Amino acid sequence: MKTSFKNISLKILKWTGITIAGILLLLFLIPLLFPGKVASEVKKIANERLDTKLDFSKSNLSFFTHFPSLTVSLDDLSMTGSAPFSNDTLLKADQVAFGINLKRLIFDSEVKINKLYISNALINVMVNEKGQANYNVYVAPEDRKDKKEDPNAPEEGTAIKLERIDLKNCHVKYNDRSAKILVDAKGFNYIGKGNLSDDIFDLNTDAKIDTLDFYYDRTAYLRKKAVRADLITRINTHALSFILQKNELQINKLPLKFTGLFTILRDGYKINIKAASENTTVKDLLSVMPPEYLTWLEKTEVSGKSDLVLSFKGDYNVSKNQKPNLAFNLKVKDGAVSYQNAPVPLTDFQMDLNAILPSLDTEQLLVNLRTLRFKVGEKDYFNAYLRSKGLSEMNIDASIKGALDLAVVDAAIGLEKIDVKGILKTNIQAKGLFSTSKKLFPKTIGGISLRNGWLKTDYYPNPITDITFVANVLNKAGTYEDLIVAVAPASFVFEGNPMYVNAALSDFNDLAYNAKIKGELNVGRIYQVFSQKG
Repeated sequence: MKTSFKNISLKILKWTGITIAGILLLLFLIPLLFPGKVASEVKKIANERLDTKLDFSKSNLSFFTHFPSLTVSLDDLSMTGSAPFSNDTLLKADQVAFGINLKRLIFDSEVKINKLYISNALINVMVNEKGQANYNVYVAPEDRKDKKEDPNAPEEGTAIKLERIDLKNCHVKYNDRSAKILVDAKGFNYIGKGNLSDDIFDLNTDAKIDTLDFYYDRTAYLRKKAVRADLITRINTHALSFILQKNELQINKLPLKFTGLFTILRDGYKINIKAASENTTVKDLLSVMPPEYLTWLEKTEVSGKSDLVLSFKGDYNVSKNQKPNLAFNLKVKDGAVSYQNAPVPLTDFQMDLNAILPSLDTEQLLVNLRTLRFKVGEKDYFNAYLRSKGLSEMNIDASIKGALDLAVVDAAIGLEKIDVKGILKTNIQAKGLFSTSKKLFPKTIGGISLRNGWLKTDYYPNPITDITFVANVLNKAGTYEDLIVAVAPASFVFEGNPMYVNAALSDFNDLAYNAKIKGELNVGRIYQVFSQKG
């Protein structure tokens, strides 16, 4: 019995070893049997279907580059963009590899590409001011020189039916000068799975970005942020539309959920996307601040709840001067800030801000700051609201009221690079149209005062001391002519030299003033107090 069991075990091990050895042998032999076939077919695809300059140093067919897939890899690949960017790089990669359908290769002698791998690459997408992009390198079947007589007949020979896209350690840049958008993603790792050759399919995405920068109109809104994405997107290749079904992102610690639709049109795109981060903490919200402020965040106790909603909806077409509407809403409830266990924290922070930018036109900008308020201790408070429409001509309805000990506020929130002291009080209401061209100024009444003030920055060794500033403004008619500003007084001491100003200004249409100024001021040195290098 023992001998029989031993013989059976030896036979099993023997045939297992033979099977494994046979598989390994096939892994080495199959690439040797089809090297010219696969390489030539890949080059044929590039020549027929890409209108671009494509170069690579060498090609290799192997199971072991992206095991267990049989892949043909192109090393040191570079590809230029479409006109008018034919001299600029669209893609430059250490390696681009195409996964081959093994069954079709062996039994049908056909090269069917079902996977795409890109490693250590620069993907450089550019759009000029006219809306022309550099990624239109694909030649449609009807535009090919050797197009078939029957356009509905199936493709012969090499075919691309992707089921997986894998990007590893890529640098992705998107520079759209027509929309004034710049996206710079470094350490971009992406895996996309789905039947990408179907007319309609679901694309499952897992993506990770080490650092992401986002600029709009040269202003940075995100810098050096880590991003993680888990997405399911339904794609319609006929309509070139993308339906965001499950789209969960995380920017640093802030979770975001995306829903909506994006459709590529011949001369632009149609978009209806909503991004939301609801019922999250204020600390998670602040984690998307510029990196230089994250050290401050680590030292600060922050509490409160926030809701953030961003929507982007409409058509984009440069020739028709069409642009989408951008809307933004941020609510913060029960916020509190205490920097390094400050003796008196900032508490009861409430904010409700809604902003709309129709057609991405700043002249139509709508801002509704329904409330902005907080307390510091038992007596100090700040309360404001603002409703505005337009920019160069702006309709305004605003109110600011507050009484703050600035030294206590400074300690509570930990202002960096600046220290302030003094008792600040303000009570101002304004309503009406501001227009320099029409010489209109909102109807305004109120004043602001700062007493026992003190200010020092990291940019200059000496402080400005003994600051007193008392100003009142009155405008009953809503015109430049009716505007009256009284400064009585404004005074401070800088490097031992006192400065005193007492002034009354009126009729800003034809300025009349009565001013008394006394003191000595080194303008160059006081400028350095506020001058940040770089």
